[in-house]
Amino acid sequence: MKINELIHITKRLLLILLFVPTLAVAANTNKNQHDRQQIKLLLNNYQQALNNSDTSKVIPMYTTDGIFMPSKKPSAVGANQVKTAYQHVFLALDLNVKFHIDEIEQHGDIAFVRTTSDGKIKLLEKNITITNNSRELFILKRVNSQWKIYRYMFNEMS
Repeated sequence: MKINELIHITKRLLLILLFVPTLAVAANTNKNQHDRQQIKLLLNNYQQALNNSDTSKVIPMYTTDGIFMPSKKPSAVGANQVKTAYQHVFLALDLNVKFHIDEIEQHGDIAFVRTTSDGKIKLLEKNITITNNSRELFILKRVNSQWKIYRYMFNEMS
């Protein structure tokens, strides 16, 4: 092999080595964008299920070992307790809330989402409607290529 051929091959290898990391970064960026879209969709679907008082839609959004930590109530651990907790919520409240995403941070198959929400809550027993302003922390887990609620906590801001 002549020296000119070696130089030519070396130049091509260097170009390939410089180009491959760029492809990896681009692929990772596209994956992160897709994950963010899926996370936003999950939260939008969760918001709709809450506003429709639909336990049957809420529960599949949780992992089987999910934990729901409502303000001023005991934590609900695992699918059965989470289901019971939401059934009690929907018997007591009629929600009309909107989530606002403040932050999404993702690391592999785990993500956390910090949100605020506002809207109206009707206290069914008293038949009164109150204004709601809350902040929430969702910890999500990817299970079988789908983002699900792994841990969820909220508290009222006012």
